[in-house]
Amino acid sequence: MTNRSEKQNQQMANLPEGRFVGKQPWYRWLKWGDYLLYGFIGGSAVLLMVLLPRLIGQQQVLAAVLRMDQQVVFSIPLTDLAKTGETEVTANGFDYTIVWQDGQIRFTEAGCPDKVCVNTGWISRPGELAACVPGHLILKIEANGETGTTDPDVVVK
Repeated sequence: MTNRSEKQNQQMANLPEGRFVGKQPWYRWLKWGDYLLYGFIGGSAVLLMVLLPRLIGQQQVLAAVLRMDQQVVFSIPLTDLAKTGETEVTANGFDYTIVWQDGQIRFTEAGCPDKVCVNTGWISRPGELAACVPGHLILKIEANGETGTTDPDVVVK
């Protein structure tokens, strides 16, 4: 048992529930420099989230390229990609219909069993791709010449 003075008992009675004498919340320990540092880190993170996708997306689209087993089957330059068109391709026993319009391209029909390529939808930005594993096809938007080492690993919608 501890002997508390009457003054300490009054202080304890006047405190909101859950607080103790001598204890402060964590944010009371921070100094102005801490707030400045956390603000800088948070601001930098927000700035990167906003600007980085725009910087990556500023690459000039050169063409949409359809490859089968690393061999180019079909290529559509940027100027033709802005128009409306359609082509049919047969690969590994499956028939595919590819449609492009307004700078976008997609698989619209596929004879393959899983139809992942059709469900991918429209692609329009450099590095995006639609792939069909049974047909060994990759439809990709390529930009700025060299491909392979400078392409992003993942494109998230």
